[in-house]
Amino acid sequence: MAVSRDRVCRMCWLQRSRTRKETGDAHLPYERALAGGVQLSLADTHALERRRSRPPLPAQPPAWQAPAGHRQLTLFPAPPRDLRAGLHGRFPPPPLPVLEQWLCAQLTDWAAAHGWSPRKAWKARHGLRIVLGLQDTPGAPVPASLTRQLTRLKLPARLLYEFLTAHRFAEDDRVSALEAWSARTTAHLPQPMAGQLAAWLDARTRPPAASQPACSPITVRHHLHFALPVLTRLADAGINDLADVTPALLHRHLAACHLTTSASTHTASGLRSVFSTLKAHRIIDADPTTRLRVGSAARTVPLPADVALIRQDLNSPDTARAAITALLVFHALRPREIRHLTLHEVRDLNEGRLYLPNRTITLAEPARTRLAAYLTHRAARWPNTANRHLFLSTHSALSIGPVSGPQLKQHHSAPSQLLRDDRILDEVQALGGDVRMLCELFGLTVPSASRYTATCVAHRLTMPVQ
Repeated sequence: MAVSRDRVCRMCWLQRSRTRKETGDAHLPYERALAGGVQLSLADTHALERRRSRPPLPAQPPAWQAPAGHRQLTLFPAPPRDLRAGLHGRFPPPPLPVLEQWLCAQLTDWAAAHGWSPRKAWKARHGLRIVLGLQDTPGAPVPASLTRQLTRLKLPARLLYEFLTAHRFAEDDRVSALEAWSARTTAHLPQPMAGQLAAWLDARTRPPAASQPACSPITVRHHLHFALPVLTRLADAGINDLADVTPALLHRHLAACHLTTSASTHTASGLRSVFSTLKAHRIIDADPTTRLRVGSAARTVPLPADVALIRQDLNSPDTARAAITALLVFHALRPREIRHLTLHEVRDLNEGRLYLPNRTITLAEPARTRLAAYLTHRAARWPNTANRHLFLSTHSALSIGPVSGPQLKQHHSAPSQLLRDDRILDEVQALGGDVRMLCELFGLTVPSASRYTATCVAHRLTMPVQ
């Protein structure tokens, strides 16, 4: 016979639960609850004995609620919280009932507008009451780190965070993956060198001036990855401050690494990024990489794709796979462009036009047919979704964001860059190497388009004479 943690059977546990509700004694022992005998219980009927549902929300919800502008400071850091412990007891109620009622009413409308199931909406309201009762400052925006812990209770944390963000009641206090990786990677470096690298990372990802564009996380990670071996050698030589690095010292340690031509180019580029940024923000006085020769990295050669895989994906019964492959094969769209396509950009599908932010594409007939078939499937699969993106998944259909990169990658067998290269190489042969036309068709820059034309010339691919 199965027993609970109190070493009693299910029937005894149900008997004590009934007696607790009748007497109002939350600490009633089993001996007193079972003194008058045990009520027989039939399987699959205990759902009728659940606690009374919460009172319904008022017909007239309160007026618009704004988040609190103050913050309650904590005297001592709180220990790590495990929300699963609250399942065996009770979570604290929200301290502001008016705010709770208003947010629950807004969440109910949000769930109905975004096609959530009643069960999903109930879970989201339950999670909302939990985070409102656990936050340090009542009425303040809910930290994302607290909302993320709802996943341990199998509650829709991501959907709830999107709702709170839309209503200005969310605060993103999460540490980015790039910052966490940088902290782990530079942990062995001494101070103040590690602090200077942290300042460089912040300046590259969050520039103080709006006129300066932020660098992509991939580029920042690339620079730090190649510059770190030289910086580690400097730290081992007793250099703790990057302000003490001279051009001669930097060249000596760079030559001692014995790098290949390509690795030397990437390392010099990473070092120049680090020292020039620190010099521009006046963290160091001089830039030792002023006369450092960077060079140019070796370019890869575009290769043709496997035709068998392309035909298999184009003729797939999965309409999403066929449509995504068609956009890659016939029009060489980038994965990020496909992910962010919206229904507004395919509004003229009957006329064969696809509108992108920087150009308009005339769709090929195979791509147009497959996009129309996917739109029919999309309307039947997610009729009530409020997500305006063209391609959806089971998760993104309930939210407002695009599908993730890994989910999009699952819908084509060959790598997207390989399919894009194959399509551009085919167009180079058809156009006879017209660089300007390549830039207009595929959104390339002149150096990128020249890479494809040079490949055709180097490998003596057939190009028609204009």
